Amino acid sequence: MKIRGQVFHIFPDNTNTDEIISGKYKYDELDLEKLAVHTFESVYPGFYDEIKNFESPILVAARNFGCGSSREQAPHVLKACGVRCIVAASFARIFFRNAINIGLPLVECDIAGDVKKGDELEIDFEGGVIRNLTSNEEFSFKKLPPFLMEIFAEGGLIPYLKKRGGFR
Repeated sequence: MKIRGQVFHIFPDNTNTDEIISGKYKYDELDLEKLAVHTFESVYPGFYDEIKNFESPILVAARNFGCGSSREQAPHVLKACGVRCIVAASFARIFFRNAINIGLPLVECDIAGDVKKGDELEIDFEGGVIRNLTSNEEFSFKKLPPFLMEIFAEGGLIPYLKKRGGFR
């Protein structure tokens, strides 16, 4: 599996789920497409409108992306915004699992200091390599286990389980 897209934004250490989507919307709106308009509104006003102008946006972050509450809407709204993949030095474990469950690809690789907005990246999951096609640099990452890649390929845990009738 390969994903190609542009770096939309580079987030700092400890970007948390309350910044991704405020808890004040958690119970008022259940439609994730409508909820997505509030993505990052407290720290990045205009995020939703701007990301819609990017084709295949990729988010890059430093350490501990998605920390804070276990708000499962956080990866959902990012996917609803069109985010193709998130590359971070590390992820909060619950965010990582929630993203897998909905089929939002993640890569643990510390590139936040080596890329800039607009750089075109190619992420080769099978090869464990991120290529910055803009700067002609390459970065290696630890490949995800095959069963996680199968979950991504199916679009998330529920489609994966439906297709296979459960876990092996």
